[in-house]
Amino acid sequence: MVINSHTPVMMKQAIEALNVRNKLDYIDATFGGGGYSEEILKKADCNLLSIDKDPKVKNYAHKLKIKYKKRFKFINSDFENLESILKKNNKTSVSGGIVADLGVSSFQLDDSNRGFSFNKDGPLDMRMSGEGITAKELIYSLDEKELAKILWEYGDEEKSRSIARVIVKERSREEINTTFKLVKLIKRVKKGYKRKKHPATKSFQALRIATNKELVSLKKLLMISEKILLPGSRLVVVTFHSVEDRIVKLFFKDISGKTENLNRHLPQVIKDKKVKFKFINKKPLLPSIDEVESNKRARSAKLRVVERMAI
Repeated sequence: MVINSHTPVMMKQAIEALNVRNKLDYIDATFGGGGYSEEILKKADCNLLSIDKDPKVKNYAHKLKIKYKKRFKFINSDFENLESILKKNNKTSVSGGIVADLGVSSFQLDDSNRGFSFNKDGPLDMRMSGEGITAKELIYSLDEKELAKILWEYGDEEKSRSIARVIVKERSREEINTTFKLVKLIKRVKKGYKRKKHPATKSFQALRIATNKELVSLKKLLMISEKILLPGSRLVVVTFHSVEDRIVKLFFKDISGKTENLNRHLPQVIKDKKVKFKFINKKPLLPSIDEVESNKRARSAKLRVVERMAI
């Protein structure tokens, strides 16, 4: 059963890294279209709890529930609530592992009404859960300096100050309420931009992260995972940009007993700290050349994995 035609980025590597085995419990923290979840359930006679804060994925989850029945359960919530979700389901730990794909689902990008894509005209929304402030409301709530900081820190946008200046100037003249209106302003600043990526890529990424408070949720997920994973279980995270990848990398180094010197090329072991996890791969796994050629979204993906050790 194919739930939707989209295959998640690095799915084969992620499922292999998760080391799915019979009779163990797994969590798919980012259900999306159900690609990872279905592969996990097909891989072994295991139990799976899947989470997603987007209410529009419930239809995909329903199809999996019909096929896998008691082995599968879906919860419509933010993965930062994982600990309370487990308690409500009479669980305090996870025996198999947790996987999280931090990218935006293709069906979210393809739906112009969601406002995630700079290639489709629609309302400037960007909310994954459909709740809270929209990207448009965020833009109007920030001053120029705050907006520039978001574009720089969450998107690595080198023209962050210029883009923020134009947005603040123009928002009082004409309502910036659609994706194409925002794209038009960004293109005005980035004239002559000739790189492979769309000129609005970094700004849209930054606003999406800020609108959904994604980095706050990610940090909470990582801290909860450290507490609830049992020996032999794994934590697999696929990131799509340097900001979130650095958070994952530094967290994994910390829980594996390593930290960074001032020289980031010389990691050192913290001798007086109990090592709870071990790296399965010293360096992040990257998508294959074939996958990048067939899916441009894969080009920035990195997969990191650690395993809980018996102490």
